[in-house]
Amino acid sequence: MIKWLLIFSFILEKVVDGVIHYLDSKYMEKSLPENVKDVYNEEEYLNWKSYEKEGGRLDFISDLISTGLLFLFLAFNWYAGIFDFLSVYPLYLQYLFFIIIMIAMMLPIELPFDYYNTFVIEEKYGLNNMTKRTFWLDQLKDFLIALGVSYGIFVILIFSFERFGNLAIVVAIIAIVVVSLVVAALIVPLMRIYNKFTPLQDEELLQKLHALCEKYHVEVKKVVVKDASRRTTKSNAFCAGIGKKKTISLDDNLVNNYSSDQIVAVFAHEFAHARGKHVWKSLPFGLFRTVLIMVALGIVLNFPVLFQAFGFQETNYFFAMTLIEMISWPLTMLLAAIGNYISRKHEYEADAFAAREGYGEALIGALKQLSKESLSDINPHPLVVKLEYDHPTLSQRIAAIRKEEANVAR
Repeated sequence: MIKWLLIFSFILEKVVDGVIHYLDSKYMEKSLPENVKDVYNEEEYLNWKSYEKEGGRLDFISDLISTGLLFLFLAFNWYAGIFDFLSVYPLYLQYLFFIIIMIAMMLPIELPFDYYNTFVIEEKYGLNNMTKRTFWLDQLKDFLIALGVSYGIFVILIFSFERFGNLAIVVAIIAIVVVSLVVAALIVPLMRIYNKFTPLQDEELLQKLHALCEKYHVEVKKVVVKDASRRTTKSNAFCAGIGKKKTISLDDNLVNNYSSDQIVAVFAHEFAHARGKHVWKSLPFGLFRTVLIMVALGIVLNFPVLFQAFGFQETNYFFAMTLIEMISWPLTMLLAAIGNYISRKHEYEADAFAAREGYGEALIGALKQLSKESLSDINPHPLVVKLEYDHPTLSQRIAAIRKEEANVAR
């Protein structure tokens, strides 16, 4: 009975997710807000709808197949079967081999969809610049990183709970926080796995970026350009680094296709995140979520009946995480919505900073161009925004920027 109640919960989560995205797909028929009607002309708007529908159908088929496979794993105790097969190996090797097996099993499902999305759909709508060689190299890097990260997490969990018992909750939380901070500090070196970074050559643009940083006593370590155009036509920027020394990164698509003021406006937005310490301000809630997961893990590990229902002879750290997901998805959805609300609040603050610096209109122009070039959904369903969007909609951002400009003008 426990087994089928949990499987029902798993299916219910997928149904709820499907209903939410069905509502979003139907919402595309609504009229666009007035302040974004100029983003797409009539032909481009129809093109955007077509792109959204094709991508939505592909996602639906991919999710349906993945859900079906996961259902089989749960219904027929395949997870336990794989671990029984691996039981001749030491515990740490069991998890390493299991992760390799799971990634290898998912690749035949995920790879064809990724390939089709990249070289058929995104190619058709002018969003793809990726060569097949780059695609396959990225897949290999993704595999190795997924393997390393997944195995690293389980090593931490196994070591912590085997060594410290229930105190492992505290140890694991500290370890995860430390790893997160290290990743934040090394974001540019880590991104070099995928991209090349070269120094920005535009002296006028360099001066404007340095002037903004110097105004707020922030030292610029370096300004680099990322070769995003090797993969996509989309653009972005970021300001990285812990402390006052910052590395500014601009996508080459941004540098090549946008005006100097628009680039500074986009950077001012990213700079505001760093200056406003938004990562640090988000940390307590992120830590709270981590604490809840660790506490839930500790509780689940103390109920062997849950594992026995799915064919396990003893507790299993991988399946414990699967159980937590099946049991707590409504809470997870609520926490994600709260986290996204905090993120959207920070986005508004960053936009307001750019507007106060005199780049409001330039930022609006850049956001419209960014949305147009990436065929972004500029009119998503309000429920989807609240549940899943970590950025406000384009219309909401423009309205907020204009309001901030009016306040400055008073």
